Order: sequence, then structure tokens, then C-alpha cells
Amino acid sequence: MTPSVTFVLVHGAWQGAWAWETIVPRLERAGHRAVAVDLPGNGHDETPPALVDLDLYARHVAAIIDRIDGPVVLVGHSMGGTAVAQACELRAERIALAIYLAAFLLPDGMSVLMFYERYLEPWMRGAQTRVTFSADGLLSSIDRAAAIEVFYHQADRVLAEAAARRLTAQPEGGRRSKLSLSSERFGQVPRVYIEATQDRSVHLPLQRRMQAITPCRAVYSLDTDHAPQLSAPDALTALLLEAAATHARMQ
Repeated sequence: MTPSVTFVLVHGAWQGAWAWETIVPRLERAGHRAVAVDLPGNGHDETPPALVDLDLYARHVAAIIDRIDGPVVLVGHSMGGTAVAQACELRAERIALAIYLAAFLLPDGMSVLMFYERYLEPWMRGAQTRVTFSADGLLSSIDRAAAIEVFYHQADRVLAEAAARRLTAQPEGGRRSKLSLSSERFGQVPRVYIEATQDRSVHLPLQRRMQAITPCRAVYSLDTDHAPQLSAPDALTALLLEAAATHARMQ
């Protein structure tokens, strides 16, 4: 049996800790702890958007890790991958494994928006092409119909609509911030990638571009949309457990 670990689960854009509601109980039933995070300014967290950037995200995740005893498996979905990577830089010695789920796994000096500018192709009609902004440019949003199309198209329709209603505006500071990573810190944390092959948001060629730029110990595939937490929670949980059992470094 895999030694008990704590999974720290980081949501993607316009979501919150609620995005992991299907996964937390499954991990707990498997004998592990699971902590779902509201990033600053997201979900139920009321941090003013002008204060939010990737460094704040990472320090928030690091503070959660500091309150946990034992090995930590850090999981980032979509945009949450950048918070995971930056937290690895801050707490490399505490993180047994980083798992990137259809996530932005970016190199040092790059932001989410820079990646899109460089690699987004005209045929890719994902979330980035459906975003609207507040008048001051500090917040972005995606409408419910677009969210169902690009995030939840394989999920049960009732569940997809319920999830889309829970999406909220998010601060843009996180997506605009460049990562600051080193081989001595971030580079020492074992990492794996779980790709979603039917993803309409972070399209599969983008996921594989990131894997090529920043190679991982292993790549797993789910034949799902962008949010397997909703469309395939059992299969996703199984891969999280397999990755932790196989690749987490236990001290």
C-alpha cells in the first residue's frame, strides 16, 4: 500500500476549491489527506484583484504546505499549474511530487499570456478566445455557455451547467505574471503530466508543446475534456494515486 500523503489541489482559471469536490472524498477513501485550495482572489477568497499575482498565489500555496506534516503531492489543473510550479520553487524540499493536469507547465520567464501569444493557433477556439475583461482590465470572465463548450463538454449536462454557474471573475495578475524558476529548486521536484486528449481549452498540441519544453518523469493520458474532475473522476483519481505511488519521493 502507498504510504499516506497529502494531496494539495490547485484549481484552474475562474474556478475555486469547489472544482475538486468530486476528487477529495475519493482520495480520502484511498487513505490519503486532500486539501483543495482557493487561490487569492478566486473562489471564496476576497483578496483585491489589484494585489494578485503569481508570487502571491505561490506564497499562499506554500503557506498551506507549511501547515502539513509529511509528504505533499501538489496537483495543479489548467492555470493552476503555474501556481504549482512557482510553489515548487519556494518549497522544493517539502513537495514529494508535482502533478500537472491539463495544466500550464511553463519555463522560467514565461507567463500564460506569453505562451498563448507564441503558440496559440488560429483553429484553437479555447477559453483564451472567449474571455471578457472588466473596464479596468484587472478581472477576466468567461460566460457559462462558452465554459460548458470548452471545459465541460463530456460531463453530464446537469453537472456541467451547475459547474458553469459557479465560475467567477478572476484577477488577471496571475495569468500575466512570469514564472521565476531555477533548476536547483523547481527542477529538483519530481513532476508528471496528465493530459486530457479531448481538451477544448488547453488543446492537446499545447499540452504536448509544454511537455516538450519542460519534460516530465511520466505522461499519463485521459480521453476526456478539460475537466476530468467532472467527466471522469474515478479515472482521474486512479491516475493521481498511481502517479503518487510510482513517482513521489518519500523521505
